[in-house]
Amino acid sequence: MMYIYFSMKSFEKSGKMEDFRNDYRNEYVSAGKSDAEVEAEVRQRIAERKRARRRAKMRRRRIVSACIAIIITAFAGWGAGKFAGNSIYEMSLKEPVSVVGDMPIIREAMSQVGNVNGQPFWSWYGFEERVDWCACFASWVEDKCGYIESGAAPKFAMVGDGSSWFLERDQWKYGGETPDAGDLIFFNWDGSGSQDHVGVVTAVIGNNVYTVEGNSSNRCRQKRYNLEDPVIYGYGHINP
Repeated sequence: MMYIYFSMKSFEKSGKMEDFRNDYRNEYVSAGKSDAEVEAEVRQRIAERKRARRRAKMRRRRIVSACIAIIITAFAGWGAGKFAGNSIYEMSLKEPVSVVGDMPIIREAMSQVGNVNGQPFWSWYGFEERVDWCACFASWVEDKCGYIESGAAPKFAMVGDGSSWFLERDQWKYGGETPDAGDLIFFNWDGSGSQDHVGVVTAVIGNNVYTVEGNSSNRCRQKRYNLEDPVIYGYGHINP
């Protein structure tokens, strides 16, 4: 696995990545697709290749983390280690939020942290009973900022509809790129390429992206991810 990882690095540095792009372009051009369609397909295939590498990298990191956790458990005890880890995590979440708290979409999202069951988000959208409500939450905070009415952001209940809206308008960054605070973050949990979940980016500090997400275990929660985490499918950028 390590050999494959370093081989890919050498592959990029050697300039063969451009050959890789050209091969894809030739494949799609021969299929009779337009220049715009070709470029979109190439970007998606390159992004999928990068996500595969990030998944391999994150697996190695998780193995190392698991080994460290075992050592901590052996010397400090499971209970003490869990308490200390949770405390550090909660403290790390507080710092970046204050940096960007004046942005309207982040202020609205933060005001709902702790919400359980997703009211008023899914009923505001028009559903008569509870549904998976992460997209309803994202749409609700957009609406509170006036972004839906102005056409700056979409109203969507299906996560894939939201990502498609941003992709069609070229307001999109794939996972592995660096988002802006206030972007929407889209997730793909199983690596299938379909989007399963959405939240709001509150900050990017170092190699971490911080979020507020609705319907995270049926709650509105603050979360944190490594920028290279393969579960991040991409980001939709809102131009107010």
